[in-house]
Amino acid sequence: MIHIRMNASHKFHPDHLIKFGLIVFAVFSPFSIAGAQTGFSLALLGWALKFFLKGKPFWVKSYLDKPVLIYLAAILIAAFFTQNRIHSIISIKDEWLYLLFFLMVNNVEEKGFAKKLINIIIVISALVAIYAIWQHYTGYDYWHGRILDPISVTGKFRSVGNFSIPLTYGFYAMVVSLLSFSLAFSEEDKTKRTFYFVCSFLCATGNLFSGTRGTQIAQIFGFVIFFILSSNEDRKQGIPMILIYFILIFFIDPDIFVRMNRITQAENVASMDIRTVIWSTSFRIFLDHPIAGIGFGSFNHFYEFYLKVPSKIFGHAHNDFLNVAVNAGIMGLIPFVWLWIAIWRDLKKKFKKCFAYDQTEDNYPQSMLKAGLVVASAYLVAALFQCYYFDAIDFMILFFVLAQAEVSDKI
Repeated sequence: MIHIRMNASHKFHPDHLIKFGLIVFAVFSPFSIAGAQTGFSLALLGWALKFFLKGKPFWVKSYLDKPVLIYLAAILIAAFFTQNRIHSIISIKDEWLYLLFFLMVNNVEEKGFAKKLINIIIVISALVAIYAIWQHYTGYDYWHGRILDPISVTGKFRSVGNFSIPLTYGFYAMVVSLLSFSLAFSEEDKTKRTFYFVCSFLCATGNLFSGTRGTQIAQIFGFVIFFILSSNEDRKQGIPMILIYFILIFFIDPDIFVRMNRITQAENVASMDIRTVIWSTSFRIFLDHPIAGIGFGSFNHFYEFYLKVPSKIFGHAHNDFLNVAVNAGIMGLIPFVWLWIAIWRDLKKKFKKCFAYDQTEDNYPQSMLKAGLVVASAYLVAALFQCYYFDAIDFMILFFVLAQAEVSDKI
């Protein structure tokens, strides 16, 4: 009996915990930040045990190693020059989410498992999208027991899925929609291809119904980038499909883009969209602290001090690049921009190399790399309107897709 138990115990391997943690992450990611981070933490624990048991570092080199290291070093150094350096240094702790990318790059080695994680996220995200579409018309969020924000005078509401605010849900749904749409073209089986298309359009609708202008624009931009990178055959199939989808959405819900008009109808600064006030105020803060910024975690205090127009106090600049500039100055902004240049350059290089080979037997690597490029491009547009980089759940799904793209040509 003892012998049997010992053999059973020897069967445990850190890889099992890593895979279990990543599956938990995939299951909870579309609707629970706490659940997603719990799964992520379990996978990290498995990775740490792997280091410990092997007695040596287990690290696969990736294109983000150097950019991330330099960016983290830059914002840490910048924090030492801020007024409240201890508070600023502690606030940098949120950057731990980068580990999700490196965890996956170092531990996802089987295509079957990689696609399982993706499919779990896509299926559950599609179910959440159905719930979000229902929210748009009823205005009720059972998950939080509340009435949702109305969209102007349309009589409809801003969908949130299972998240707290429409901005978070809109970005998440956009990323999954673009991922699912990209993968649809890698499937020869008509049933699987239809599955990906349906899930993509459900999530795209969830994004549109969130009323989030930045992700609405980014969604359309993502589709444009997809077709720029696609073959003529994929364009012939995909472009009419997208056009029909948006025409149908317009007829079903013609008021969907009504919030787009508010900023163009503003008569003065006080009546402009609140985001304009945030940007102008944030830029003045940056001009006064251009080198090292004000330090992460201090935005509320400085924003309230600089604010000239009565407005709600926000915790970030509603633009990822401006937010980094305000908090870490030019010292942090330059490596942050370089980080995204490195992401685009590496994925484009791999995509071109993959595209040059005959992919008739397996289109998955090419489609996944394209998904990475499309999602990264859509993020860069959405990041101009909101701080998605500093929203935990959106950061995780973004770098989950980038990690899947990175390993797609290796597994």
